[in-house]
Amino acid sequence: MRALPRHNQRAGKPMLDRIGPRDSEEDRLRLEVIYREQAPRISRYLRSRFKGAEDCDDMVQDVFTKLAGGRSLRELDNPEAYLKRILRNFLIDRKRRLRVKPQLVDVDEEALPVRADQGDRLEVMQMQQRYRAIVDLLPPRTRQVFLLHRAQEVSVKDIAAQLEISTRTVEWHLSEAIGRIARELERE
Repeated sequence: MRALPRHNQRAGKPMLDRIGPRDSEEDRLRLEVIYREQAPRISRYLRSRFKGAEDCDDMVQDVFTKLAGGRSLRELDNPEAYLKRILRNFLIDRKRRLRVKPQLVDVDEEALPVRADQGDRLEVMQMQQRYRAIVDLLPPRTRQVFLLHRAQEVSVKDIAAQLEISTRTVEWHLSEAIGRIARELERE
């Protein structure tokens, strides 16, 4: 096991966290040099990007943990570029994890929490008809992806496998369907 310095500006000195086994003492020393040179810069960047978020030190630690757990530093021609790539991928992954899914409301009459009077029932029925008509107007593949995901509750990954398309394409079709439905509903 080897120790990785952890940047901590409040204490003014690095903290040590244990990382998995490493190839050599040379790797450990090289990692420490990269850490001393790059951690403060990465921390400043993250603090400016996330407006002083308190978990920036944890993010720096996560990035260096990935660097320490990856390829041997002796194999890298440019470890700083590799570190930048790790940081970029880390931020992309973080954004995906934090992405909020839109809340959808089920308009089936069984989902109504209170007993509806005749006027409300008629309005719900009209809304359902309008919604179904809009869905029917979607392009065939977009409609197929949307119905698989929303009506049959098939996961994005399973839809991609079933239709032999990428998960990004499935996500695009879902986004396109939701956008078109929203625009059509707003026209009324």
